Amino acid sequence: MTRSNAISDYDVCGIVRQWADKFPSEAAAARSVGIKRQTLNDQTHGKKRISDAVLKAAGLKRVVTEHYEFIEGP
Repeated sequence: MTRSNAISDYDVCGIVRQWADKFPSEAAAARSVGIKRQTLNDQTHGKKRISDAVLKAAGLKRVVTEHYEFIEGP
């Protein structure tokens, strides 16, 4: 099943990085969603799955169906 509004993992990381760049520091962005700076860094570099809190802050949401999971963008 292909969704026209599904975006790639690469694009998701880019959108999250754009969101984080609006803050004076990566630590400030992380604090705004209640996580540590290193956790945000790991998420934006693909070392950890991006949390729902970070996705929401960046204007995204994770959509999981019975057969398929994707990130939905604006």
